[in-house]
Amino acid sequence: MVLPHSAMVQSPCDPARRRLLQSVSAGVMGFGLSDWLALDSVAQASNAARHAKQVLVVYEEGGISQMDSWDPKPEAPVAHRSPFGPISTNVPGIQFSSLMPMIAQHADQLAVVRSMTTTKVAGHMEGCQEFFKGYRFEQAKGFPDIGSVVSEVLGTDCPQLPGYIFCPGANMPNHISTTGFLSASRSPWKLGTKSLGENVAAPDWNVRAVQPLADLSRQRFDSRRALLDGLDQTTHAQADSAQLLRRSYENAFDLLTSSRVQSAFNLATENDRTRDRYGRDHRGCCYLLGRKLIEAGVRFVTVTVIQPQAHVNRPGYGEPNGVFLNWDHHEGIYNNGPCGGPQAMSNSERYGLPHPVMMPSLDRSFSALLADLRERGLLEETLVCFITEMGRTPHINKWAGRDHWARAMSIAFAGAGVRGGQVIGATNLDAGEVIDSRYTPYDYAETIYRKLGIDTDQRLHKADGLPVEFTDGGQPIRELF
Repeated sequence: MVLPHSAMVQSPCDPARRRLLQSVSAGVMGFGLSDWLALDSVAQASNAARHAKQVLVVYEEGGISQMDSWDPKPEAPVAHRSPFGPISTNVPGIQFSSLMPMIAQHADQLAVVRSMTTTKVAGHMEGCQEFFKGYRFEQAKGFPDIGSVVSEVLGTDCPQLPGYIFCPGANMPNHISTTGFLSASRSPWKLGTKSLGENVAAPDWNVRAVQPLADLSRQRFDSRRALLDGLDQTTHAQADSAQLLRRSYENAFDLLTSSRVQSAFNLATENDRTRDRYGRDHRGCCYLLGRKLIEAGVRFVTVTVIQPQAHVNRPGYGEPNGVFLNWDHHEGIYNNGPCGGPQAMSNSERYGLPHPVMMPSLDRSFSALLADLRERGLLEETLVCFITEMGRTPHINKWAGRDHWARAMSIAFAGAGVRGGQVIGATNLDAGEVIDSRYTPYDYAETIYRKLGIDTDQRLHKADGLPVEFTDGGQPIRELF
């Protein structure tokens, strides 16, 4: 349960502009044109923070090393320094890891937060919960996902589709996602059916929920709809519960028949240049599918990526010489092949592949996403958030890997009025401690809400009327406004 939509969202003339117009209509004495223009500019400025119409979150699971991505540290102690030094970006004075040459050419669109922190537990589930919910992990389980709250408050511009979609949905987000005290209808729609190893790039992959049953011909489909229309004329069909059920049926019909919906899930509608630009592997297809859903008008899209083993032509997790392709690099973060560490001994091989093997795919797909959104005019109204659940240790362990680290990490934003070409906050010599402008996942959540124009000074309400804050004491990341 939430407050009325109008109480939370700043409309084009709300609140300062509305008060102004009310004063004018009441005939305030001595109110001249110059006064009107001055107050109108103030009212417009109060709405300037609302730039985002939609949100696209790219969540790369496992915990990407900050030193090997957004926060290179060439002066770190030699024993723990990354072998991949920094490179210049297209913004003078800003450097990224040399593993990200294509993203570096989009630095002018990006605001990188190098001073992000997360849960002290430094666990995958805990970090994921905090970023997906904006609450400390101890309380996060009972709180709705940010996407659930957004779809509850704002709805969606694509009524044929849910307002919150996982693309395709994988592992940790599938486990931690809840609607809390909101209706189950605010759950994310998970396009995939497998938690691990979903291969969106497979020729036969599709969104099963929008595929009619094999024995349901168009004629039978239309007959069923006609029957429903006939039943809808009865007295019983006018009851509120029946009307609610009717709307559910209509949504189902729309999913199965809407050309807009079918096109949003069909990668074949994209030209070869676009497909090649994103990459035709799983990651590229996931990122492209995310853009298509944003273009279709879905309010909140979360791209979740774990590469399937087919991407590297190797066995899966738990199999001899197998891999689990996320970024949890406790072993061999820079070296390919068996590592001989604890994971290798207990899980047959290892999590992930080394950064230099995995990063080129990310570099290509994320840079393509930024360019594509910009060229299509979608970046101006879409807040793009690039996150992972934690950072990695500033030191290299005895298994040539980096372990979980929550005291310093990097995330990035683009679009929706975010001033690109900036680095926010700073870490020390080895990227292990925040030394300037510390931020948290609660601040990240607050930033999303404020960017969408949601007034978080109001309150959400549980079914019993108990008021609940939108975030766990979060404050907007001021540099993004």
